[in-house]
Amino acid sequence: MELNGNFKIDSHVEKVWGIVSDANEFAKCLPNVTSTEVNGDSFQLQFKADAKKYTAKFLGAGYLSSLNIKFSADLKEKQENKHVLIQGTGSTIGLKFTLSLYIDLDKQDNSTAVTWKADIELGKMAKLFGNDVMQQAVNDVVNQTIDNLENLLK
Repeated sequence: MELNGNFKIDSHVEKVWGIVSDANEFAKCLPNVTSTEVNGDSFQLQFKADAKKYTAKFLGAGYLSSLNIKFSADLKEKQENKHVLIQGTGSTIGLKFTLSLYIDLDKQDNSTAVTWKADIELGKMAKLFGNDVMQQAVNDVVNQTIDNLENLLK
């Protein structure tokens, strides 16, 4: 699954870079993080995802009201104030996924244009829940992450 988008933030590129290129700061953008462990450009997160609205459609899946997700990633391809790749793997309920998140920054006077692309391989999760449900869930997480990033920069 590939998702992409762009937005503009009324903040200097150096400030935006300070968040997207620092594992501790970037972790603050992700929703429902319950623990963070950072070692340089590598990080491990655990977070909870509210699964009720996604699993309610499946008979017998009501017990999946929330999912505990483990995610490990590295910051790669860092080009100061311009580009970073966040690449990692995660798992929940015994199912694995991979994520490559490309973030590009473009300085525009006192603001910054952010362009992003996420390549997500959901494996058996897509088969279990269906592509539409998974796309909605991923879109929700992406939108919350962007909102959190914007709030951090205010």
